[in-house]
Amino acid sequence: MPPEPVASPLTGWIFTGELRTYQAEVLTRLPVGGRDPLHVVAPPGSGKTLLGLLLAARERHRTLVLAPTVTIRQQWVRTAVDLAPDAGAVSDDPETIADLTALTYQALSVTGDGSPFDDLARVVWAEELVEAGRSDADAATWLAELAIDNPAQYRSGIRRRTRRLRSQFARRNPAELARVLHPNATALIDRLVAAGVRTVVLDECHHLLDHWALVVAYLAARIRETGVEPLLIGLTATLPSPDDETEYENYSQLLGEVDYEVPTPAVVKEGHLAPYRDFVLLTEPTPAEAGFIRRHEALLHSMIVDVLSTTDGISFLEEQLQPSDGPPGEDPLARIDRALSADFALTRSCAVVLREVVPQHPLVAAIPQVLLDRCTTDDLLTVLVRFAQARLLADPSAANQWEHVRRSLADFGYLLTDRGLRRGRNPVETTLASSEAKDAAAVEILHRELASDDGERIRAVVVTDFVTHGNRRGADAAAGALRTFDALVADPVVAGLRPVLLTAQYLRVRADDAATLAPALADLLGVTVDIGEAAGATRDLRASGAGSGRIVAAVSELIRRGEVRVLVGTRGLLGEGWDCPAVNTLIDLTAVATSSATQQLRGRTLRLDPGWPEKVAHNWSVACLIPADVALDDTSEPDRLRRKHSHLWGLNADGDGRIVSGLAHALPSAAAQAFEAVLDKHPDASIRGVDDLLRAAWPARATTRAEWRIGDPYTSRERDEITVRQVAAAPLLRTTQVARADGATSAVGGALGVGLLLAVLAGQGLAVHPALGAALVAAGGALAAATTLLPLLGRTLRDRRHPAEVYRLAALVVARTLRDAGRIGSFDDTDIVAHVDDDRTRVRIELGGTPADRRVVTDAVEELFAAVRTPRFLLRIDRGAAGSTRLFERLADRLSPGRTLLPVPRAIGRRRGDAEQFERHWRQAIGTCTLHELQGAQGLALLRVARSSEGRVDVARPRARVWG
Repeated sequence: MPPEPVASPLTGWIFTGELRTYQAEVLTRLPVGGRDPLHVVAPPGSGKTLLGLLLAARERHRTLVLAPTVTIRQQWVRTAVDLAPDAGAVSDDPETIADLTALTYQALSVTGDGSPFDDLARVVWAEELVEAGRSDADAATWLAELAIDNPAQYRSGIRRRTRRLRSQFARRNPAELARVLHPNATALIDRLVAAGVRTVVLDECHHLLDHWALVVAYLAARIRETGVEPLLIGLTATLPSPDDETEYENYSQLLGEVDYEVPTPAVVKEGHLAPYRDFVLLTEPTPAEAGFIRRHEALLHSMIVDVLSTTDGISFLEEQLQPSDGPPGEDPLARIDRALSADFALTRSCAVVLREVVPQHPLVAAIPQVLLDRCTTDDLLTVLVRFAQARLLADPSAANQWEHVRRSLADFGYLLTDRGLRRGRNPVETTLASSEAKDAAAVEILHRELASDDGERIRAVVVTDFVTHGNRRGADAAAGALRTFDALVADPVVAGLRPVLLTAQYLRVRADDAATLAPALADLLGVTVDIGEAAGATRDLRASGAGSGRIVAAVSELIRRGEVRVLVGTRGLLGEGWDCPAVNTLIDLTAVATSSATQQLRGRTLRLDPGWPEKVAHNWSVACLIPADVALDDTSEPDRLRRKHSHLWGLNADGDGRIVSGLAHALPSAAAQAFEAVLDKHPDASIRGVDDLLRAAWPARATTRAEWRIGDPYTSRERDEITVRQVAAAPLLRTTQVARADGATSAVGGALGVGLLLAVLAGQGLAVHPALGAALVAAGGALAAATTLLPLLGRTLRDRRHPAEVYRLAALVVARTLRDAGRIGSFDDTDIVAHVDDDRTRVRIELGGTPADRRVVTDAVEELFAAVRTPRFLLRIDRGAAGSTRLFERLADRLSPGRTLLPVPRAIGRRRGDAEQFERHWRQAIGTCTLHELQGAQGLALLRVARSSEGRVDVARPRARVWG
């Protein structure tokens, strides 16, 4: 009898439940048995564990699961046991390798201090020295001496080789990698490979930092040595930010691009996460902080103006605005046009700085007024840096002046080098990020939440960056969790919520609550909890023998019971891994804006709460802005606010039920415009005014839940969105004026044609009665005009019935031209749609397609409707092409004086043929137009006219992503 066949690992693993929509889609879309890694991004609560097990089970190979914590590892074990026909097929013991073995990353990567890449870089450096002729001992000795005698040069050499290693570590020989790993790690990996592990599941794979990434790369390389290709399955809720080069390089080397991303809204709509809404509270510095900022602004402004108002500084500004390489006798305005074409941003900054430094300078009057907007701090710094590099650094005799400027800027947090200006954490940014006003904002948010219909259900967490921070500018206490907690307990309303401060060092409560909370914690922990003295009206609790994990769990239980309703802590303790479903309100006071940190914090409030089935989470961000009446510009806080929300999906704040990314899901349109007015220093703008608009638009939690439409069918697709303003003075399509111009041109042409025919007939003896001739000439003109006007009339009627259609067609023209140029793949016309907002002043253009093609098209459409800068081509769309003589052209211009000039996007304007194809597509889809290449004096003059108009892109809603 032949032996029974041995079943492949994981063959009998079966899930008998019902898969969620997105889980089934992942399993359908991702291939089985492929050689490339599988990379899935899914939010907490989306069922990543089950999904990872099912992806592994279908491969039919022994599998290793790596998790960041013991708690998460045990979750994998429990779920795997439910799927496996035999519990013995699952192991969490590194000494017992089963069909599925779940371990922590730490178990696999025992190491000492320091970066393994640095160690490997030193090994590579030594090998290079040996190849150059040194002995092994001599190379090691030379490196050791270099590290002591010239540490800067040694570190530079290590960094250079480390960068090279990071770019190729996943492909290096396993023997090389093993040289910098701990023997315990290599021994365990050897056992895993010998046991036949081929599939490796990396849970929360954004944890793949230096050492863990190296160990996984070594494991994959060892599996390849056996003659098979390993399968890496990466699962995470948060992608690392490209700003963190180390994380991003490790990530992309091991896992490549994302194969499938489960959007948070999909999980909410299926009822597995709580519905939520994002809010923003804007505040301004305290009086003491504002005083510091005003002094800072005055000193910085004075320093820059003093440098640029010198003879040398003014001469530099003049040279930038009046380049000398033009023809003799060139008009000053033409020179400014050439300067703008060469470097628009620098020339514009020089123009506003010249007006600031020497307002009576003759050139100021020649500069187009559209360029002379407010002189910002960035303008002053841009010009100062360029001046210092061009005039001071290049001149050995100006070394003292260069050093003066460099040191002066350093006092304000800027580092000037020969490469440019590097912006550190300047004092103003630090003051705003850690403003005491943010503590007061947290108190205000809690007041508003308690006053809502669901005030009795509020369970809030307030998260800061640190326990304490060194900045004390204008404040009595250093910023951080301690100061925030003191502000909360000092408020009589918030004090009634029994707030608790929980960090790695502190477990602090109000003095009045200590006698109640200490025994409650003791019961949960099973240890004695002592009450100790602390600052002011607070007390410290000490639970001897209880680890931080148990204390966090005990406090979380008190929150669930409602005995504690506000928790203050740091993101290090309350970020990833902390799970308290009862929390429904987040107040984010942190200064981090990376994708991983932002989404981890928001994930704390989205867990379903068994105690409140109708739970709706509120996530608050707080930003401190410089008031509009202070001239200093600092974009750190608004930029951070934008970055945080760019990583998040949420309900559109205008209440239309759309799901969008960016500030659109936190600021309604009116508030967004008021927000931009504050940043633009509009005299009528105020932070209080923005907050008033936000309060007026604040919906109840029940409204938010209804807008999510949980349980309704949905389409999981993502689109980019551009919002443009409809400009009545310069419409995108032909207006009545243009129609009259073309009609008049055609009428004149038709009349002249009939008249010429009659003249020819008269010359041949076929005279026509004058009255009849006049009637025929008039009829010919009318017929020609009708031939021109009827199509235009049809289009005008169409566009009045569907005003967004012309904008959709404009985007479609861009996409078709890019496709013809080979810059994007094929696309469907239905991927581009447009909608008019309720106030009929803005049009939203939505663009679908593949992510890569969508970005290219969206960039080009945004450029088409943005303010004109330095295009190669302009498209004039306010006159027809019927007139081919200068007489007809002048007549058309007199009848239609308004000009509409659009910049041809750079991706299209690089080649003349592409620009001409753009013109042809525009004529076919929209209407008549004229393409102008900007050459010579005529081109510069036309460019000047184009720059006199504002862009159409809505600055308050420039660009967003839309889901669903």
